[in-house]
Amino acid sequence: MNIRQIISAIDDEYISIINSQELNVASVSYNSQKSEPNSLFVAIEGSNFDGNDYINDAINRGAKVIISSKLDLNYVEEITYILIKNARKVLAILSHLFYNKPAKKLICIGITGTNGKTTTASLVKSILEIASKKVGMIGTTGIFYDGKTIEATHTTPESLELARTLREMVDAGVEFLVMEVSSHSIAQQRIFGIPFKIAAFTNLTHEHLDFHKTIENYADAKKILFDNLDGVAVINADDDWGKYMVKNCKSLIKFVGEKTENADYRIANVNIEKTNSNFYLNNIPIKTNLTAYFNIQNAALSYAICNELGIEKKYIINGLANSIGAAGRLQPVIVRTGATAFVDYAHTPDALEKALINCKKLIKNGELICVFGCGGDRDKTKRPIMGKLAEKFADVVIITDDNPRTEDSNAIINDILKGIENKNKAKIIANRSTAIQYAINYSNENDLILVAGKGHEDYQIIGKQKHHLSDLEELKNQFHNH
Repeated sequence: MNIRQIISAIDDEYISIINSQELNVASVSYNSQKSEPNSLFVAIEGSNFDGNDYINDAINRGAKVIISSKLDLNYVEEITYILIKNARKVLAILSHLFYNKPAKKLICIGITGTNGKTTTASLVKSILEIASKKVGMIGTTGIFYDGKTIEATHTTPESLELARTLREMVDAGVEFLVMEVSSHSIAQQRIFGIPFKIAAFTNLTHEHLDFHKTIENYADAKKILFDNLDGVAVINADDDWGKYMVKNCKSLIKFVGEKTENADYRIANVNIEKTNSNFYLNNIPIKTNLTAYFNIQNAALSYAICNELGIEKKYIINGLANSIGAAGRLQPVIVRTGATAFVDYAHTPDALEKALINCKKLIKNGELICVFGCGGDRDKTKRPIMGKLAEKFADVVIITDDNPRTEDSNAIINDILKGIENKNKAKIIANRSTAIQYAINYSNENDLILVAGKGHEDYQIIGKQKHHLSDLEELKNQFHNH
């Protein structure tokens, strides 16, 4: 990748160049510490840092090309400086160019929404694999392809890591990319340049307002995925925001729903048990190993996505029947008292409410015990709302820690308690392991325990330190220890 190719690729974003030189770029980075001889450094502005402050560090480490949207420094003679409009967009363009545009060689499926992205992506992956396709998946629970699992730091990686991962997938023979697309990644241009063949929308509820400020901004960030789509939009029509997402969408639109009369994929005859469910979709019987109504919606969306990709119906039905969904999404464990416990990632008001309502429906004559907390250094407005919901639907509420980070655990718990009218109903046990143990000891075989908030995570962040903690292990260990 030389200077001429760079200028040509970033055409719309290009403003000017200083000290142009003949040079082949050896690597691309946006972290100055990863700069090396003959590399290109893109100075992006983050919420906690500004790459422009690290330009000299990048140069000292060997960077020969500096790209920024605000160059106003003392220029070094042997260095090429390129002034551009949007650094994040340029980082995405150049990352894909550097790795020889791997996304163009993949059939890309993007799934966005507040809840259900991971489960829907996992179901699509299962279906495609049963149809003997080579699949790569990127999302909250990790990056999966060719038998490998790589831990994820973000739901959707930064564009440079994304381009590198896609290149590795293509080189490993992957045909289909199934990807969770977060609102942050859309707003920050991390997915710019990925040609999605299918974009799916699960739902939209109160989340990430610390970043987006309003629900409208949050919706508009997700909507960009559909505004720019050249393929098929698969939409949960029963969600209030479904129609809004595809308002300016020029692609083919397919609606999925039970309440929406003109839905292209119509859900009917829903039956939900503790560890499985079945329903009809356009008069075709579907069985799954998942419980809860929202998983019926996720399964229906997965069916629609794969059907629109042209996958044979027998593989779709088989894939849905065999998949166990995503780790930490209403994942069942029978504990030593005989009670059913669910580990769930619900960490938003909507996800918690849905999980509680679905659990409540599964109880015949027992109690619903809810163990949950709220993350520190994150959106504080949702804490009392979640407290109120737990009090409304659960018979026993145990408030505990959920990644307090650098915030005081007691302050977070007090914020949750503000939403609870009957304080006697809430038991406060900050230590999460002890809280889960208490819930098990309290339960009997007719009860249901919902341990919400962390799902697949196997750590607790206290201060800036990660400590090993898995809700699933805690529930299973109780089983083995007695």
